[in-house]
Amino acid sequence: MNKKERFLHAINLQEVDRPPVVAVATGITVAMMEKCGTYWPEAHKDPDDLATLAESIYLHTETECIKLPFDMAVEVEAFGAQINYRNIDTTPTEVGHLFNNPDELIIPKDIFDRGRIPTVFKAIGKLRKKYNDEIPIITSTVGPFGLAAKFFGFNNFLMWIITNPEWVHQIMEILTPFAIDYAIAQVEAGSDAIILGEATCTGDLISSRTYRDFIMPYHTKLCQAIPVPDILHICGKSTGHLPYILQTGTACYNFDEGVNLAEAVRLLKGKVALAGSVPTLSVLLNGTADETFQYATNCLDAGVDLLTPGCAMAPHTPIENINAMARAAIEWKK
Repeated sequence: MNKKERFLHAINLQEVDRPPVVAVATGITVAMMEKCGTYWPEAHKDPDDLATLAESIYLHTETECIKLPFDMAVEVEAFGAQINYRNIDTTPTEVGHLFNNPDELIIPKDIFDRGRIPTVFKAIGKLRKKYNDEIPIITSTVGPFGLAAKFFGFNNFLMWIITNPEWVHQIMEILTPFAIDYAIAQVEAGSDAIILGEATCTGDLISSRTYRDFIMPYHTKLCQAIPVPDILHICGKSTGHLPYILQTGTACYNFDEGVNLAEAVRLLKGKVALAGSVPTLSVLLNGTADETFQYATNCLDAGVDLLTPGCAMAPHTPIENINAMARAAIEWKK
């Protein structure tokens, strides 16, 4: 069973020889940049550099996937937001917000020709041609709730849940079809799976009731419309969201140590592929290789289907810790 077969079997809850070890969120580090000679922020903007850096995690660690792009500002930039590309060890982010009223939000007909979106498509195609059925290519779209927070300002949008709930639904009705179309376009370019980045949905910021009433219906539409496995990423203390995540029909849930793993296994195991959840800071960045190996083994023993970091890896994560996580999966026995 090769790496792509193992990943697709695991995410579809089919039999595997062992769980895959994948970084479904961004896994690029400064050490990888040094090994391939391609660096942030330049690599965000050029399709060849984007592909070269994306594949570096596969070429220089035991991780079994390629994931791109590396930041969550691609879509908002295409709509006209000013972007701070920052530096070698931080990812781009938007400066300010674009809109103050939902009536201002209009999807341009040429949106996929704007900003870095064509760069992402070209890099996906380049990697698909090079690796084909060898290794999974995972790409991403920011989910509609996260996009809304970027477009309208996080504090504004969350306040509207209380003051203008009809605005929230109006915005989600516009952004969900956009996220679907963008995901499908990535699949057509060569993606094997789509991660839906929804960090703003974390239970550290919103209640599970808010997730149920304002987000779950739109995530359900999104997950059902994507023609390859989707990976819903919601980090933080989101255990209360689990019954509603199940109802979205997502193929896979990626989470961090803020979610009670035993409860995730109890509620979702066998229904949704569980992708988690080695802590990115306390273990992968600041722990030892032995500590990483043991924590990863504990995740596997607990029942994760895909062994992953809990979120995007810190850019100075030691490669030896990444490989220790991989070694745990390779050596693990049921």
